[in-house]
Amino acid sequence: MEFVTIAFSTFFGAAVALAAERWSRLHDARLQEEAALNNLILDLAAKRAFMVGEDWGWAEGEVGRVVDSVLHVRTLIRDARVALRPRSPALPHLRQMARSCNSFLELSEREDDERLKSALKTLTKEVSNEVKALHAHNPRRILGDAPGSFALGLSA
Repeated sequence: MEFVTIAFSTFFGAAVALAAERWSRLHDARLQEEAALNNLILDLAAKRAFMVGEDWGWAEGEVGRVVDSVLHVRTLIRDARVALRPRSPALPHLRQMARSCNSFLELSEREDDERLKSALKTLTKEVSNEVKALHAHNPRRILGDAPGSFALGLSA
């Protein structure tokens, strides 16, 4: 009988230790995911390319800077996506952000500068919607700062 008690205690102790370790890994993965998403959102908030108004004129070289900025945004999205868990609920939102960036970049190669303004407004709206959706999923842990809201030292 003593042997059964020892065996059961050993098995139970190992099971508890395994469960605790799995919970700890999952917790760490969630924290890493939240940090990656918050860093992405803060980087998007600091991008001047997302500061669009009703009507504006392009400064000299501004179109190239905006395109370079959107390329950088796409890289930031990819980096955040790599940090997510495989079945993260944030993945579809990051995919949509990347798809929006790709659409803008494709149009930037074919459209004239004036038509590109509309594409930039659309990109800003779509990325903003995805940031709002990420924030709505976990408002206590994920930031909700709008893209472009911290550019030039401004805050929303």
